[in-house]
Amino acid sequence: MTRRQLESLTSFVRVSAGEIKLKEAASLASPGRTKGKRETPLTIGSYYRTVHQARRNVRESLVTIVIALWLGVIRIDDLRRLFELVGGGTRDLSSEEAERFAQVLDALLSRIIV
Repeated sequence: MTRRQLESLTSFVRVSAGEIKLKEAASLASPGRTKGKRETPLTIGSYYRTVHQARRNVRESLVTIVIALWLGVIRIDDLRRLFELVGGGTRDLSSEEAERFAQVLDALLSRIIV
């Protein structure tokens, strides 16, 4: 997922919760890039397309995880530990939590990458 997709998806969660309007979310997004021109604000259509791309990436990632579980490439216990670390949602991780998260992620990736 790109930085812009992450920003857009995060703000879209706020739109869905009724915290902000769609137009405001689009205006908060990183400016778009146009060849040879300065960066311009994102249109609502471009913003929503970016949200759609981010949602599709999340969906594809979840399917990948399910397939990896089914194949036995990832153990459910390892995945559960990883999800427990990030289960708080969009909160910031303390330095201790970030360190623990990095260790579990590294262990999980070490088991996956043969």
